[in-house]
Amino acid sequence: MPLLRLLLTCMLLTFTFSSCGKAELYIQQIKQALQREKTPKQVAGLPDSEKATFTPLPPEPVKMETVINKKARVAILGYHDFTESRRPTQMIIDIKDFRHQMQAIKDAKIPVISMRQFLDWKQGRKDIPEESIVINIDDGWKDTHTLAMPVLKEFDFPFTAFLYQKYVGVGGRSLTHSQIRELIGAGGTISSHSVSHMNMAKPVGRTAEEKIAWIKAELRDSYEFLVQNFSEGAIKTFAFPFGIYDDQILTLAREFEYEACFTVSPGKVTWETNNLTINRYIIHGNAQSTFDAAISFEGGTNGLSSGSKMITEQRDRATGEIRGALIEVYPPRGATVRNRLPRIEVNLAALDKIQSDGMVMRVSGLGKVSHQYNEATKIVSYQLPVRLRHEKCSVQLSFRHSGNRDWEVINWNFSIDQVSEYLSPETTFLRPADQPVDPTTDLVVPNKTPEKVVAEIKTTENAAESSPKDLIAPGNTVN
Repeated sequence: MPLLRLLLTCMLLTFTFSSCGKAELYIQQIKQALQREKTPKQVAGLPDSEKATFTPLPPEPVKMETVINKKARVAILGYHDFTESRRPTQMIIDIKDFRHQMQAIKDAKIPVISMRQFLDWKQGRKDIPEESIVINIDDGWKDTHTLAMPVLKEFDFPFTAFLYQKYVGVGGRSLTHSQIRELIGAGGTISSHSVSHMNMAKPVGRTAEEKIAWIKAELRDSYEFLVQNFSEGAIKTFAFPFGIYDDQILTLAREFEYEACFTVSPGKVTWETNNLTINRYIIHGNAQSTFDAAISFEGGTNGLSSGSKMITEQRDRATGEIRGALIEVYPPRGATVRNRLPRIEVNLAALDKIQSDGMVMRVSGLGKVSHQYNEATKIVSYQLPVRLRHEKCSVQLSFRHSGNRDWEVINWNFSIDQVSEYLSPETTFLRPADQPVDPTTDLVVPNKTPEKVVAEIKTTENAAESSPKDLIAPGNTVN
């Protein structure tokens, strides 16, 4: 604009010495140029009669960057089978109890989000509420459709069914293809639970090369089967059968580009949770405690269930005196372990009439383990047969006592110092069975570790992740 005005002034001075006719012509041309500069681009080409009433379009909206709440927490509930007539078990829940649990979620005003919403949050694309729940149903039992689906539709809760290929449309109590499509139409999605539902970490009778080929087939074929038959509802996630996995399985799952893989280790899922080892609360049909722990967001992410309140300090209601924990666990909840072959123990001596029949212990990465129970001391123990590799270890013990029908479910986590053995190999050893556990040799106070050292340790472990030398026979000592 200033340049044009200057040009106009110069030309007017020039025209002072020129004919009036020529000056008038140039002045009109400059005025038209100035008018075009004031006219919005949308007006160009319109008739003069429309220019006066033209309303310019609003400016393009500025695209805002998605803000992700990295402090959000998610409880993932895992169910299996449902009944309205059979006796409830750990894996079978009465449909009336299931409906009461869905009502409890609604009454607590905890949002239930879909698998896609959960993955979009984990991948930084969309935000989710501060606290939320995801519902999973494993295996593909027919009552997922006949009993659970109507309840989930009633509450308008999304859900995901993890199906294994060999139990789809095979008769009996398995889901049919049409029933699976109805699940999808009712707000469900489907994901892979393997081909055969076998322990993928221990394929019996296979060589190392055959194991790799078999794992690849379990990961690849199970998902391709879902896409070929139910493409409209398939999401590329995977639930480990029995919650069991090893480093080799995780590597192959990553190569197959699974968006997430799910375990049976209880605990809230956070932004930092590894996408290939997502926690899930497996809800038992004969106990309420795991469900109570799942929908409680007051206790942080340590997986502490209502049954596990017995492992925290107890306070005398009359005197206020702290009496110590009713149940002692080892390694302690929240502790850090430097001996990567610790012995896990739960001391139940303060409880009466422990029912060892049906007692189940689960350890993250291993699933259900063969624990030992000492009737005299009431100590439940399990010796890790392989070095702990991941940053956290979750333990769950289910048992009954004092003639109660309901099961107590104890969950706790402890951490693993990934540097101690690297700096001092003698910190990792197998403690003889006749020696008591010793916190002074097993545990450390967490310290910040140089990233370079951690990276070097992980590189060394990845190179030897399948090495037979990691397997330890009872009674041997690790050097």
